[in-house]
Amino acid sequence: MTWLYAFMLAAGAPLLLWFVFTGGDSEMEMGGEADGLSEVFTIIPLSSLAFVATFFGATGLVSQWLGTGAIFTLLMAVVVGVLAGALNSAAFAFLRRSEASSEVSDREIEGSIARVSLPMSNERRGRIVLNVAGARTQMTAAPIDPLDDGKLIESGARVIVVRIEGGVALVTRLDPELE
Repeated sequence: MTWLYAFMLAAGAPLLLWFVFTGGDSEMEMGGEADGLSEVFTIIPLSSLAFVATFFGATGLVSQWLGTGAIFTLLMAVVVGVLAGALNSAAFAFLRRSEASSEVSDREIEGSIARVSLPMSNERRGRIVLNVAGARTQMTAAPIDPLDDGKLIESGARVIVVRIEGGVALVTRLDPELE
């Protein structure tokens, strides 16, 4: 079992460090299509999986080093890993709900023009970049109107924020005449 704990720590720790030092988002979308794999990361954020793997591996290795039994070590590693992932998800959910600055209300953001930084579709959320109160801000976004099957709002497209629900900007494409 030592190899499993070491592998999980080795796989999770670099991702966790990447999220810490780059400010990576918990809802990071995978680039390109991955045959349904990207859907997994919209349900369980990649940062939460990194927390689970890192804390599972570290707890398992430390427990083994302390000489605890194999079953207790496995159970402890699973519990600590799942708790770490759940706490990470809860923290990012809270941050998404309060993503807009306390100085700027959602109503002030509605009607703003933004640029898409991560593509979005009916099935997955994307990201937008906009200027709010003189500061560049990124938000999770989703199309407000259903898109044709398989269609995306591509990176670089300009959109209008129609409304914000639960910290997610609901957007529609900007009419080319308005650009």
